[in-house]
Amino acid sequence: MHHNAMNLMVDFVQKYDVAGLVVADMGSLDVNGTFKQLFAGEYVGFDIRSGKNVDVIIGSEAWNASVPGYFDLVISGNTLEHVEIVSEFMANCNMLLKPGGLICIIAPSSGPVHEFPSWYRNYSVEDIEGHLRDAGFSVVESIITKSHPFNDIRCVGKKEPGCLKGSQFLDGLF
Repeated sequence: MHHNAMNLMVDFVQKYDVAGLVVADMGSLDVNGTFKQLFAGEYVGFDIRSGKNVDVIIGSEAWNASVPGYFDLVISGNTLEHVEIVSEFMANCNMLLKPGGLICIIAPSSGPVHEFPSWYRNYSVEDIEGHLRDAGFSVVESIITKSHPFNDIRCVGKKEPGCLKGSQFLDGLF
């Protein structure tokens, strides 16, 4: 994580009044900080490997026991650029989220390759909005910052009631 991503998440928390919500953090491993301290409610960190700030390893028994539709909010910051199969990642985010719940994705639109453990690409606003819509979310907001070198994007979506996309959890996320 870097400073601008934290600023975008702080702004999101203030703007959307998410105090007390049940939060799933997809890609939660502590790499230069986490978002956990921003959320007062229940917070569960998901990642592909164990480490600081990871409560559930994706693909583990705990992952398979995760309750679909349990979370009010899914966040993911500085993770999407490390995800190989974005459609599976988004389907899992949808599966975790309650109908009417929010998703907040922060990803770089530019900047250097940063492999940890892998790196696939930077994103445009249109890319992220398309991935959210394809996963069954409506787009609430998209902003792009001018903060060298990453020029991060924050895209917020909402899971519409009755959305059945993401009917099962998938293991191949990152």
